[in-house]
Amino acid sequence: MEQKHQFVSLANSGRFTLVDLCSEFGISRKTAYKWIGRYRELGNAGLKERSRVPKSSPGRTASDIQRIIIAEKRRTPTWGPKKLRRVLEAKHDIHSPPACSTIGQILKRHGLVKSRRRRPGVFKVQRGDLTPARHSNHVWAVDFKGNFQLGDRTRCDPLTMSDLHSRYVLSARAMPAQFLRPTQQGFRAVFRRYGIPEIIRVDNGSPFGSCGAGGLTKLSVWWIGLGIDVEFTTPASPQENGSHERMHRTMKAECCRPASANLGAQQQRFDRWRHRFNQERPHEAIDMLVPADLYQASGKRLDEGIKPRLYELSQETKRVNTSGFIPLDGNNCFIGEAFSGVEVAIDRETESGVVGVRYANVRLGNVAESPNARLRPTAYAERWAKRGACSPK
Repeated sequence: MEQKHQFVSLANSGRFTLVDLCSEFGISRKTAYKWIGRYRELGNAGLKERSRVPKSSPGRTASDIQRIIIAEKRRTPTWGPKKLRRVLEAKHDIHSPPACSTIGQILKRHGLVKSRRRRPGVFKVQRGDLTPARHSNHVWAVDFKGNFQLGDRTRCDPLTMSDLHSRYVLSARAMPAQFLRPTQQGFRAVFRRYGIPEIIRVDNGSPFGSCGAGGLTKLSVWWIGLGIDVEFTTPASPQENGSHERMHRTMKAECCRPASANLGAQQQRFDRWRHRFNQERPHEAIDMLVPADLYQASGKRLDEGIKPRLYELSQETKRVNTSGFIPLDGNNCFIGEAFSGVEVAIDRETESGVVGVRYANVRLGNVAESPNARLRPTAYAERWAKRGACSPK
């Protein structure tokens, strides 16, 4: 402003040419004429900076649409521009909603988004033999979300299950701990409601996996006995179950902060959130449809009275007793208490003389040549070899 006042004063004094003044102040003659004209018309007020906003913006988003965007964002704070754009189409019947970039700018102007620093580095996903989900109930992802403390200082361990094809959340169950019996009861309830999947994908932690024979537990043995294949992710590789882990982050942000007063109240929040996630929240991985648009219950229902055939009729089998042993060639061979009550297959290789033990399609190990016929587990060792944990002795 001081330079503008000085320039206009010198220009009006008549002692200097306009060309010399423009060269001295480093401005063009067009700018000089503009300053002089505004000063003559409005005085000192004419030298103030003016807004560069255009007088009319034909492409500007209508104010009523902006109000809808802001209201929907406040109702669902974790939803971004892509999901809000889909809501404008499906819920508010707006046929030509603003672009995602425009919605993002509207949210930023109103302080409804925060810039998030991207973590350095990228996880390289190595899925190995993991099966891609082709249809509903092909592959279910199962996990315990990290525990947290409720208002009454009790612990909550949410058990979650999702269908990887449709992203449908089958269960979000508030549990006091990761115990076998209540976990199995939770699975029975989901199986009775939605049927049985072909594959269940889990990590290697309890109560899903162990360092025992085959890396199995009583729970995963029960799944296999129902005709379900079990897939284990690589240890310390949560990115192999990335979509389920991402769902956990959404659940944590929308219904775990702050935690509820007690377990019952937290379960009510989980139920409301699950309904919204399945019925209302668009998902980018399924072309901005909601999971309920794709998911269909399994035609394979739970009936524990009917046992699927795990072996051929000619296969030699042994039943594991309650202590985890099987009789084998005059000796007692310890298989594991996780297999108590089930039948395991005995695979004898005539050429090498190796005796292998298998449960369904999971090889548990080979029987060592020793007086107590000890089983040397091999199946789980491949999963843990890189971690240096639970190596067989």
